[in-house]
This record gives sequence, C-alpha cells and structure tokens, in this order.
Amino acid sequence: MTIQDTCLHHKHVREREQLGPNNKSAVTSSEPVEPRTEQDPPGPNTKLNVEEILTDLEHYHPRRKGWTWRNVPEEGIDMGDFHYRNMSTPLKQSMPLPAAEYFENIDPQPAPVVTSEIASGHFEDDLRRMRMAAWHGADHIMVIRTTGQSHIDGLLEGTPEGIGGVPITRKQLRASRKACDLIEDEVGRPINFHSYVSGVARPEVAVLFAEEGVNGAHQDPQYNLLYRNINAYRSYVDAGEAKKVMAGAQIFQIDGAHNANATARHGWKVMPELMVQHGLNCMYSVLVGIPKDLIGLSTVPPSAPPAPKLWYDLPYAVALRDLFSEYKMRAQQNTRYIESDLAEAIRTHTIDTLISMLTSADIQSTITPDEGRNLPWHHNSVRGVQTVKQTWAALDGIKEMVTINREGPLGHMVRDLKERAIGFLTEMLHVGGYFVAVEDGFFVDSAEFPERNHDGIARDGQGGIAEGTVVERDPDYLAPVCDHFGNNNLPEGLNKPCDLIDGCTLCEPEKIVYIDELDPNDSAATRLACTRPFRDGTALRPEAEWAGDGVVLVQMNI
Repeated sequence: MTIQDTCLHHKHVREREQLGPNNKSAVTSSEPVEPRTEQDPPGPNTKLNVEEILTDLEHYHPRRKGWTWRNVPEEGIDMGDFHYRNMSTPLKQSMPLPAAEYFENIDPQPAPVVTSEIASGHFEDDLRRMRMAAWHGADHIMVIRTTGQSHIDGLLEGTPEGIGGVPITRKQLRASRKACDLIEDEVGRPINFHSYVSGVARPEVAVLFAEEGVNGAHQDPQYNLLYRNINAYRSYVDAGEAKKVMAGAQIFQIDGAHNANATARHGWKVMPELMVQHGLNCMYSVLVGIPKDLIGLSTVPPSAPPAPKLWYDLPYAVALRDLFSEYKMRAQQNTRYIESDLAEAIRTHTIDTLISMLTSADIQSTITPDEGRNLPWHHNSVRGVQTVKQTWAALDGIKEMVTINREGPLGHMVRDLKERAIGFLTEMLHVGGYFVAVEDGFFVDSAEFPERNHDGIARDGQGGIAEGTVVERDPDYLAPVCDHFGNNNLPEGLNKPCDLIDGCTLCEPEKIVYIDELDPNDSAATRLACTRPFRDGTALRPEAEWAGDGVVLVQMNI
C-alpha cells in the first residue's frame, strides 16, 4: 500500500465512523496500540505514542502548575573524573554530547533553565520534538503561535494545521502538558511549557493557560501595540487582567522588549530604548501583582560578527543586570543578523552563551537559523541545545578565573548606556507620556538616543486593531472569579471570590467545557492517520519538520 493509499484508507474509515458525544472524533488505527500506564514511561527505544496522549483528554487536568527552576548544588557536582562548579543536577535519562563517549558518557547539565523553541504547524509532531529536546537537556519548551492568531478576538479550538507556528488551543495545550508529564517521568526533571499571552484575546488566553497548567508565557502590552498594531489602550487594559491571572497561576512572565533590536535596522543602537521597555513592563507587572521572581527580561545580544560583538553586547548585558538586579534574565541568542548557515549561527551563539556566563542568565534560550522562517527543523533545535551544553561545560566556573573589568572602557560604556536610557525615559515623560511617545515614533528608531532617524514604529493611540472596545465598568460591577484585575464589588466575608458560584474554573477544573474538534478533517487525527507508517516502524522516510515529510538537506561545494 502506498502512502497515498494509506491516507485514503484512513479517510474512508473516518467517514464511516459516527462522531461521539460532544463532537469528539475517535483516532482511527489499522493496527492495535499497545496500552501503557503512567507508571510505565517509555524507554529510549520506544517511540512516543501520540494517539495514546490524545486519548481521554476531556478528563485530563495538569498534575502540577507553576514555574520550576533547576537544582544547582552549592558544593558543585562530581561527574566522571571531573568536578563541576556551575552545573545542575543531572538527568535520570539523557543524550550526552557526541564526544561524551570518551568521558564515561557523562552529561553535565548547565545551571540555567535551557529553552528549545518548537512550532512546526503540526502540534502532534511538536510532541515528539519536545521529548527529543528534553532528552538533550531542554526544560523550557516554547511553542510559537500560528500566524495571525494574535488578531483573533477569542480562543481557537481543536488541532488545525498552523502556519509559522501552531494554533494555540485547549486541546493542543492539554495534550502538550500531558506529554510533558510523561517526559518528566522519563528524564527526571520538571519541564516548563510556554506560549504567548498576547494578542486581542489576552485575558481569555491567560485564563486558558492558568486552567491548563502552562508554566511560562510572554506578556508585554508593548508587543501588541508596536508589532501587532493592537489599540494602545485596549492593550494595557487587557494586560492588567492577563498579568493578574498569570500571577495567580504562578506563570513565569517574559517580556517582549527584545523585538526592538530584532526589528530595528541597527539593533546595536536601540539599547537605551530596550532598557526603557524592560522597565515599563517590569513596573506594570509589579503593580498588577506579579512577584519579581516570576518576571523575566527577554534580552537579545544586539550585534553579531563581523561587528566587534563583545564591545556592544557585554556592556549592554552588564548594564541590564545593574538596573534590573531584582528580576530574572532570559538570555536569548541572536537571530537578527544570521543567515541560513548553521555553522555561522552556532559560532555566534557560542559567543552569546559566553556573555551569559560572564554576567548571568536564569534562562538560556536557544534558537536556530530556521527561526527566520519560523519553522526550526528538529535536528537544528537539538543543535541549539547542544551549543549551550557544550559551551557551559567547557567554561564551567569561568567567573572564578576571569572577572569583568569595570575600571576600563567597559565601565564607561555601561554608564553611558544607563544615562541614555534615563534620558530616553525623561524625554518620553516630557512630551506627555508613553502613549504620546508611541504616536511620535519614539520606539524602534534605528538611531542611538538622543539621535533620531525618524524611522521608528508610530501608532495612533485612538486607532489600531480593536479600537474603541474599552468599556468602562459600572459602579456596582461584580465578577465572582479568582485572580480578577480592577474594581470588583465583592461582598464581605468571602474566603475567595468564586465562593459565590461554588468555584470558578481556576479552582474547579471539572467546570471547564472541553471541545475536541470543530473541523475533524483539519485535525491531528487526520494527519496522524497519514503518518502512521512512519511512526510505527513499517515505513522509513526522512523528516525535517513533520513526520514523513521527505525533506532532505544536501550540502554541496561547487
């Protein structure tokens, strides 16, 4: 039977089947699936059973919520013949670096949480990629949204195919968190699952994430305003509600300030503005109620070779850590100035990791050249994780041997950046505040403040997506739900607001209405039927983005 015949066979089988209650379509299979219990996680030679993960999701609820950090023993860790000073507890099962066979197959794990960005458009394939990334050492799985989802004023359902990312839906999140449970049991370390609380439907998405056990999320109203042209006032009103819900669920927040130097023509010149954006989101988050240890700055090195990278990136990293010492640092690797050459990216990302080690990084994010097209291939995602592991092991304890010299030019450059950032903030207040500054194009201007090239992103405060949709609350407004932002006229004597309705969905997950699929034809079940031969071992075909996609990378020298 050919691949095409297999897909047609499963299509006809599905058409003959009756849909179950609540519009739940069954996953069909021409072969029986071996049952597996939660107490029996698969071994390294057992493929992830995606169909089993998708089974009985309407009754699944996350077994844990909230963000977790790695355990880093103060006394260090002994592995093989070596003593490591800045490493975390090793994994129960893992894939060590290629050269580990010469060193008793040890697999030292870096101190910071390590990110792997995953979003192929087929979320069922992302589950397998999550497992692969975790085995190689990632414990922060970031899933990018499908193109255009930020402009949808509501939640999506089911598992439709995405473009440039996956549609973030309840079923997709629930299945992903269920897969993380299994992966955690395998590798012996908690996995932080992450997506984006941004767009027009931010409060709804925040509640969805809190209900489904998402551990980390991007949240920054400036991202909505500057890069998605969502109305300025709607963005900040919604952000208050979203941040309040995230605080209640202990979801770690990462801001979106890094988009400025990933967008500006000269990313190394917008560093003062970046610090102002970080400050605005940090303070707004604190005022809403997010604890400072759950607030992360998303920092991206602003330059790349052939520029003299260290003279720009290191002063910026030091200045950030001076100004924002109370908050966490998520150190992203650079993609703004990287082409499709994987070796070039790895070399640049090695320098990025060196800067993280010389300063600090609570989360070390990895990325690949594929991110430029928003479809990082499986093996490149793993190579990004390996870059961090290899650099961190090689430079373990570097700050005991090398110190940052603030007496020389570095100290002057750090002070200069801080003064420019304060000047930017002062001028913003002088012209009338943040919203006026946005209208005047202050942000993402490619000149270094106080200079201006007048090529920044300007937004009309009264315009944009969802303009005119902010509604003032009535004086007697009451919302009987937990983690609600703003004025809420609750009666006295309640232990929690939702006692008025015998529990909200944040407290009583059984009240959540689960919708399996809206379009069974555009679903994971349909795609899984077509790719079954490539996952059950009966057929072999190359894979870069999706199971059995047949993509092969060939490099040649002419």
